[in-house]
Amino acid sequence: MTQALAVLPPVINQTTAPVPLDPLAAAGFTAIAIASAYLAFRGSPWMIGVLAFSVPFAAYRDIAHTTLTIEKSIALGTAVGLLLGGAPPWPQSPGTRRIMIASALVLAAIAASSIGASYPLHVARELFKQAEYIVLLWCAATFVQRIPRSAVYFTAGVAAASVIVATLAVSQAIIGGAPSGIWINGHPLPRVAGTLEGPNQLAGFLEAVLPVLWVWPLLTAAFLPARWYATFASSGALMLSQSRAGIVVVALAYAALWRLRRAAAALAVVPVIAGALFGLLVVAGWFVLVAHARWTDLWHMFFLDIPGQQGGGVGTRAQLWPAALKMFAAHPLVGVGAGNFELLLPAVGLSGVQTQAASLPLQTLAEQGIIGFVALVLFAVVALRETFALQARSPLALAAFLAVAALLVHQLVDDLFFFPKAAELCYLLVGAGSAKLADGRA
Repeated sequence: MTQALAVLPPVINQTTAPVPLDPLAAAGFTAIAIASAYLAFRGSPWMIGVLAFSVPFAAYRDIAHTTLTIEKSIALGTAVGLLLGGAPPWPQSPGTRRIMIASALVLAAIAASSIGASYPLHVARELFKQAEYIVLLWCAATFVQRIPRSAVYFTAGVAAASVIVATLAVSQAIIGGAPSGIWINGHPLPRVAGTLEGPNQLAGFLEAVLPVLWVWPLLTAAFLPARWYATFASSGALMLSQSRAGIVVVALAYAALWRLRRAAAALAVVPVIAGALFGLLVVAGWFVLVAHARWTDLWHMFFLDIPGQQGGGVGTRAQLWPAALKMFAAHPLVGVGAGNFELLLPAVGLSGVQTQAASLPLQTLAEQGIIGFVALVLFAVVALRETFALQARSPLALAAFLAVAALLVHQLVDDLFFFPKAAELCYLLVGAGSAKLADGRA
């Protein structure tokens, strides 16, 4: 079935090459920033939708030791426009202020990790990345606080992005061309990623997308067929990513929605189940018809007991987790430096491996020590508490709570916040979900 449809190799290994910033790209990024600043200055609610929409699309251009992207240009222009339009730098909502303080402590921990770091430029990269997340949080909260119907436009931006990303991801599973895969019985089977860096990153992005789609009817009755398709495609893409942690945490988040807001969960149940079954059917087609595995082996896939599976070259959790603990033991207070873990793996016996620690808590302990770990826990507690406090009155607060909870649980076995496309939507959602309007409504 799937092999007959495929017009591309099931898996096409991606190679990344620096693309220098040229004058044309610089002019394009500048024009995007200026247009964003103008619309934000005028108080257009479209800009919060554009911010959400731009997250999974980058158009990377390299400059010095960092990159410029479409999303960064939009974020910078939006922030400048809001400030010029009179938006207060300090959010009006107490919950947003507390989350920003917790985020700033994470920023400070990253800065402290530069003490003794072998690669200080990588610390600077992580510092600017966290600063960008804080700016996005502030922008989203400012829109919701000051500009009517911003929540609806934000939801529309998320939905539009999810339609493109999920449709592309599904196409990678059917016609081939996925950027990642697993080898089973000598056959490469695709793990889709859409426009994200990899299948786990796609799962992290969808963990923020799906809660927004679930609460859509609580915000507006418009475009419900589009919401149905976006939910269906996103659920299918999640299954096709074959991210076990992502699938489990999204299922738990949906169960939590059913308990907290059953009416919204009931409205989403058909596209959620239909999309999941569709994704599972396509996976089964590759697994059984192409790799000649047994139907019963689909269950074993979730327990890493896959027949004839060949390992990859990025290390395993059994290797990476002890390596992280060794780095932490050597530098317990401030760590080895944010962004330094992947470059220091040879020093702890993992030659030929350059990757993340496959766990946000362990990565934080290794790179930022006790100081960074405490800051991370504080951010998690504050973000969950503030969004949960508003979830009964604000659909976006409910979505933010579910998304943050899902992402934090997933990151016990992955580090997704390292990748901006997997983290930016979460921070935008937390900002929008923690904000209250001036009249006290969520």
